[in-house]
Amino acid sequence: MTLNNTGDASRLAHDGRGVLTLLVDYLKLEATDKLSVATNFLILFGILFALATSAIFFLSTGLVKSLSGIIGSEAGAYYVVGGLLVIVMLIVYLKRKDWIERPVVRNISQSMLKQDENEEEASL
Repeated sequence: MTLNNTGDASRLAHDGRGVLTLLVDYLKLEATDKLSVATNFLILFGILFALATSAIFFLSTGLVKSLSGIIGSEAGAYYVVGGLLVIVMLIVYLKRKDWIERPVVRNISQSMLKQDENEEEASL
């Protein structure tokens, strides 16, 4: 098909601009969707981290009170609980790839790929 008429060429250029505008808008929407998923994850992680920190604090305080009756020294009980927490932190640090990094990457990538697969199925 040849474009002999300037009206056809201008209409084609106008339609091309329209398609590009729609494509840019779609990409912006996709980026916003992916960003909202990531932001949701970070907010949830922050809330869970704050709650877990509070729980560990209160459980540690209760353990200190219990151990101080057994050991006979509150300071000694704090040292024991502090040592246990350091050991737990060391274990978590050493297993961080298996327990934290890989599951987070797997969940995020599966979430992103599921959304892409759903969109492909919807377009068919």
